[in-house]
Amino acid sequence: MKNIYIVGLAIWFVCNSCFMIREYPVEHDYNYLGNFKGYETFGFMDYDNGLDSNSNILIKKSIKNHLELLGYTFDNSKSDFLVNYFYFSDSLKYKGYEQPEMENFIKLRNDNAKRKERYIKKDFQITNGTFVINFTDQENYSMIWQGYTTDLYQDQIFEDPRKTRIAVISVLKSYGFIPQLNNY
Repeated sequence: MKNIYIVGLAIWFVCNSCFMIREYPVEHDYNYLGNFKGYETFGFMDYDNGLDSNSNILIKKSIKNHLELLGYTFDNSKSDFLVNYFYFSDSLKYKGYEQPEMENFIKLRNDNAKRKERYIKKDFQITNGTFVINFTDQENYSMIWQGYTTDLYQDQIFEDPRKTRIAVISVLKSYGFIPQLNNY
C-alpha cells in the first residue's frame, strides 16, 4: 500500500512540475526567398526598444544561447542576419501568413518553386501583450523570419526573469532551421 502511495505521489509531482513551466502559444512566418542555407552568423539590431536594461540583457543572452545551440555564430560586426525583438503592451492587428512547414519548404523546394509560392495572408487580432522576435537579412534588409507570442499582459513577463526567458524560448522553438544539419 505504501508503494502505491509513493508511486502516486511521484506521478503527481512529475505531472505538476510539467505545468510549472508554461510555454506560451506562438505564431510564426518566414520569407519564402530567405537564404536560410547561407546564414551562418547573427547579430543584434541596436536601438532603444523601451525595455529596461535587465530585460534586454536577459533577452539577448537567451536568444544568443539558443541560436548558438542551433549552430549559428554570434558576430555583431559581420552578421548574415540581424535579430530584433520588441514588446507591444496594447492590442493590435497583425498580418501573418499560412505557410508550409519551414524546414520542409527550404529542403524540398528549389528556388524557382519558391518564387512561384503564394503567400496566404492571415489576419490576427492580438490581445494585450505581444512579444515579437524577428530576423532581418543583413544584405537586403528584408524580414526573413518572425515569431510572436501573445496575451502576455496579465503575466507581466518582464517582472519575472523566468517568464521572460520562457517567452523568448517559446518563440525561438518555432524557428526550425538548423544550419549545420542543412548545409550538407
